[in-house]
Amino acid sequence: MPLPSNRDDALAELVSLSEVMVGEGRVLIQRVLPQPPATFTQWEHYPKGDAIDPVTKARWFYHAHPPEQRGPKEHGHFHLFLPLAAFDGVEPLAKPTKKKPAKVVHVAALCFDTDGLPTHWITTNQWVTDEFLYPAEAIIARLGQMDMSDAGTAKGIPLVGRWLTCALAVARRDVEALLRARDAKLAEVDPQDRHAEILASAPFLV
Repeated sequence: MPLPSNRDDALAELVSLSEVMVGEGRVLIQRVLPQPPATFTQWEHYPKGDAIDPVTKARWFYHAHPPEQRGPKEHGHFHLFLPLAAFDGVEPLAKPTKKKPAKVVHVAALCFDTDGLPTHWITTNQWVTDEFLYPAEAIIARLGQMDMSDAGTAKGIPLVGRWLTCALAVARRDVEALLRARDAKLAEVDPQDRHAEILASAPFLV
């Protein structure tokens, strides 16, 4: 499925997808969280093994931190990634510390509250995601490849990947600004500094 051609189209589709979910009685994060009798576990990736688009290899997963590490009414967040292969020929700012790391590049995370509503975007340091860390401008130049439309479908989670794709398209200028703000902060702190996990944030929609 092609990416929305402009912000207005992306916003219209985002609203339409949200209406479909409400009509089905299962809003976005309810589609991702485990259904009873299974329980939601902090730090676990949902879905297990992440949701990966079969064509673009862009991916997402949802998780939550312990209550003491969350903001007021915060529930959890979606982490969004581009595949490392999209960055062939570009030198990373830093590489993962794991021996067998996931070959991904973090774009941003979208936070949700306990009512299941999106609240704000964040960018993080490398310690959070243990990713291949690339400059903001390299990521921005590849946002047109950030299509997660079918990510999750094979795991029985349809619509979510497309919703996230449209959300990112609607907020593209804000996410670009976040990535540049992230780089400005990285010039001042170590990418592995555990005391500087969140480097920039912005409201979900401005």
